[in-house]
Amino acid sequence: MFSNKIIYPFLLSLIIILFPGCFFSGNDRKNDKTTQTTPPVERLYASTWSQDFYAMMKYVHLYDEIHPFLYNLEGGRSNTGRILSVWKKDEIDERIRWLRLMSPRTLIIPTIFRWENDFEKVSDVIGLNGNTKVRDLHIQNILKEIDTYGYDGIDIDYEGMTCEKKEVFQEFLILLRDELHKKGKILSVAIHPKTVAEKPSVYPCKGLKSPIQVDFYEAYRGQLTHDYEFLGKVADKVKIMAYELHPRKQGFPGPGPQAPDWWIDKILEYAVARIPNEKLYMAIPTYGYDWALHCQAETKSVYYSRAKWIREKMAPRKEEPTDVLEIFKTQPKAADWTYLRPYLYRHQGHVYSDPSLWYRMGGCDRVAFYMNRSAFEKKMKILDKYKIRGFSFWQLIEDNDPEIHKYLEEKLGPELSEVH
Repeated sequence: MFSNKIIYPFLLSLIIILFPGCFFSGNDRKNDKTTQTTPPVERLYASTWSQDFYAMMKYVHLYDEIHPFLYNLEGGRSNTGRILSVWKKDEIDERIRWLRLMSPRTLIIPTIFRWENDFEKVSDVIGLNGNTKVRDLHIQNILKEIDTYGYDGIDIDYEGMTCEKKEVFQEFLILLRDELHKKGKILSVAIHPKTVAEKPSVYPCKGLKSPIQVDFYEAYRGQLTHDYEFLGKVADKVKIMAYELHPRKQGFPGPGPQAPDWWIDKILEYAVARIPNEKLYMAIPTYGYDWALHCQAETKSVYYSRAKWIREKMAPRKEEPTDVLEIFKTQPKAADWTYLRPYLYRHQGHVYSDPSLWYRMGGCDRVAFYMNRSAFEKKMKILDKYKIRGFSFWQLIEDNDPEIHKYLEEKLGPELSEVH
């Protein structure tokens, strides 16, 4: 058997010989990247996070930028400043080359992710408690990784941070931004969703120089730390993670769509007043969940294959649009739906473009909300209305509805499909 070190260079050379028009020279790529800073008004920019290399290879040409979900922080409750990759070093090098060859125009901006919990923190890497040595090492490690693999920038996705980290997180981003810009690289930041508060308030947070002005409804850990106006000034790209309105857990807030249209509209109403439109992206989920309605059973993620299986095998009641209150009224055993009935008030006044499947399996009534092309198109119309720069997906995998990518090919125009 030939090793990858022999096969990859041979295949790359063969592709370049057979399809020379698919690739830019180094100068062409530099010019192409420069033009990315001023988006055309006629279409939304497309971006996505992904952990699935094969899906990235298949669809990268449809995206203006792609965020391989590669990195996390070394250390748990304390950080070393170093970042760890889920791909091996030789895999990173080979895979980034393949993505570049498949779509030279697509910016590659990998993500560093950390969600705070009892065992994993974002503290030292942002300089909390004066730990600037680890913070500075963290920045240098990021820059080194960018230089090594030729990334176009970095995407910072530090979620769920407690409020006392707000100011040091901002200082970290300023320092990182300045170093990235010296190299002509991009700072992208993923942030929590917020909507307008009925009554503004002040949140006194111990450890901050001044209290947090709360003009948003969701005064939770992550939202308190992500300041939209600051991020709109410092980051080159700001990506709002508009999903998990109805998490997979049983109980509050019960079953429902991950990113209903009314919620996206309210998030954008808040965001566009604080973040420049040319920097702003709305992140849309490509998944849903399948909940048990009245029994202790596992909640499952729903992508294309599971939704297809339910439709074909379980003879479900299919709803699109979905009116949860109307369905509850017309189902004879709905009074037993203990994981939905207490939370019906959350669906009052809402009819969702998101499709749903109501079915019975193993003696248990279930409902699956999912994403398809029709629901995605309706969400894109909301983004068009606000004239923001683009959208992002969480996440691109091979099991996404293929019709969504057909829509992207149609929507984004022939200039993208002709990259190949």
